[in-house]
Amino acid sequence: MFLYSGPRAVFDAYRSTLATLGDPLHLGTDPGLASLYDAALLGLMWSTMTGWLHGTALVNAEKTEATAFTTVAVRWLSAVAGFLTTYARQVDDGRYPGDDATVDVQIATIDHLIHAAAARGIDDALPELLKATMERAKEAGHGSDSYASVIEVLKNPGGGR
Repeated sequence: MFLYSGPRAVFDAYRSTLATLGDPLHLGTDPGLASLYDAALLGLMWSTMTGWLHGTALVNAEKTEATAFTTVAVRWLSAVAGFLTTYARQVDDGRYPGDDATVDVQIATIDHLIHAAAARGIDDALPELLKATMERAKEAGHGSDSYASVIEVLKNPGGGR
């Protein structure tokens, strides 16, 4: 996938040439949009990969091979991808109904990961960071909202709701 932004007419004129390099995707007329998407997608990749590496380290502490864990992890990620579509609409609407699993539930649940990591000597900085972010969302009044409400503290790290 190759990301492009800028005048649509220019993209359309060179689309077939661009397609020889890969799958061209026009994101909009703002010339900086492709670069911004690139940065955002790299953040998604690194977050996902680091989460997978943390999970792999956790199960590896019990002698489970990365390949065995990854088979299950890929299946799990397919299910998680469904949340992205649901949460995207919530983010766009600015409404976060807590009908799947609230921030409060996620805060209670992440403690299992933190304890499992600590018990096996695995670095728990990543789950602790996630929990701290969830706790900020709760403090901003989003405890009974869906996990998507965490975006509010990511967008506005210094202020409430």
